[in-house]
Amino acid sequence: MTYKTSVQIRFHEGDPAGITFFANAYALAHAAYETFVTSIGFSWAEWFENESWAVPIRHSECEHLAPMRPGRSYDVHITVEKLGESSVSLKYSFQDGAKSHAEVTLVHTFIDLKKLAKIRVPDLVRERLKPYLA
Repeated sequence: MTYKTSVQIRFHEGDPAGITFFANAYALAHAAYETFVTSIGFSWAEWFENESWAVPIRHSECEHLAPMRPGRSYDVHITVEKLGESSVSLKYSFQDGAKSHAEVTLVHTFIDLKKLAKIRVPDLVRERLKPYLA
């Protein structure tokens, strides 16, 4: 299953050529990530202000396939590429109709906040992510 949301590129996210600044793909993906997390049943505070664990980004990459332009909206398709023992890899595909503009991959590792050491993906999180495995 794929989760779908949309983002609109704002004027300030573009460069003088009218193309979205390359690094903003990560900010747009993270905005979609926040929407995804709440759509699978977690409140924003449960996920981002959890007192036991956190989910920092361990790895990120982006492939820019076509310009994204300010003033336009793009569909964001989110899938779980991999659900590991202590990490999850999420893929964000930015599309305008059938055309792909960017693909962002963010790998998050679950960590114990007190020990700052990786932990197993919590069972409830695993259960809620499984339907989105690619």
